[in-house]
Amino acid sequence: MTNKAELRGLQADLNQYGEKIGFDRVKVDGLIGQQTVVAVNLVVNQVAIAQPALTASVPPHGSKEEIVENAAAIRGWLMAFARGALDVSPFRRYIRGQGKDWNVKDTIAYGAGEVHEDFKNLQSELNRFADVVKFKPLEVDGFIGPKTAEAVTKVWEQVIIRDLMLAATPFPIPDSKEEAAEYAGFIRSWLSTVAANKLLAEK
Repeated sequence: MTNKAELRGLQADLNQYGEKIGFDRVKVDGLIGQQTVVAVNLVVNQVAIAQPALTASVPPHGSKEEIVENAAAIRGWLMAFARGALDVSPFRRYIRGQGKDWNVKDTIAYGAGEVHEDFKNLQSELNRFADVVKFKPLEVDGFIGPKTAEAVTKVWEQVIIRDLMLAATPFPIPDSKEEAAEYAGFIRSWLSTVAANKLLAEK
């Protein structure tokens, strides 16, 4: 059974294509409904127009049940094929696993090389909001734990208090260190643009 974090991740991935293709952002809640099904199929159809050969490898995706069952494979296809075919987003999700971008040990997510630096930069970026959002500044060590995920959520909550139209984001609002690590690049970009414009301009 596909876990809810994987389904939330799929919905967030799809939202990277919304503006390019012309569909409303999918709610990132891990509940696969018709809106998610439509978004998947719109992306696949656009790839079929741009580069038809790439659709031969797309996993079954015609129904809610197929999307739930194949969520991880669909996410992989979006990253490997759709993103390049449709020229979407300079950012990438960081992949968890041995020999991949990051992994987990005990209560922290850790990365290697440039990913570790990006994790540090995420913590540093979040600390710009500590006074405004009222959280204790994070230790900038590149090791992501629950406090980093909680800080992202607190910033997002303050943004939508000021403007509910900004609730949709290109990443799932993290309820775990894993989601914060996977979407670190997207979160940093959002913090430095949307969140900074809404919260730091008031200081």
